[in-house]
Amino acid sequence: MHNDHFPWKPEFDLGIREIDDQHHHFVGLINKFIVELWGQDNIEYQRMLVAELIAYARFHFISEENLMFRIGYPELAGHKLHHRELLDQLNAKQARLMLDHTEQRKKDVVSYLVEWFTHHTAKEDRLIADYMHRSDPAEAPA
Repeated sequence: MHNDHFPWKPEFDLGIREIDDQHHHFVGLINKFIVELWGQDNIEYQRMLVAELIAYARFHFISEENLMFRIGYPELAGHKLHHRELLDQLNAKQARLMLDHTEQRKKDVVSYLVEWFTHHTAKEDRLIADYMHRSDPAEAPA
């Protein structure tokens, strides 16, 4: 797993520069996490790597939620719930990794991050972009 790389896919691009830039950074953090998680065995450092992902996710989610509020996105409440669930799951996985420091726990955290990002960005965030582009054609990508 430590040699794997989570590649950026064109379907992740939403045509909303602020969000796309943040998503690129988040994928970079996931890749850093993959390399560093297997790169060294210090449990405290690994805990801090997960904490870094959680902190960035919080920042990104607030930015995304502010955008949804600004554009009057009708599914804001449900989308916020998805964000809270991710943070809750990451915190739980961080705790389990610290208690049970195994290859399988590492793989569980990485798999969860990749699957969640892939689904959430390509599906849930795509709905925001589609709504925004329909509501304000000036915001549509060229």
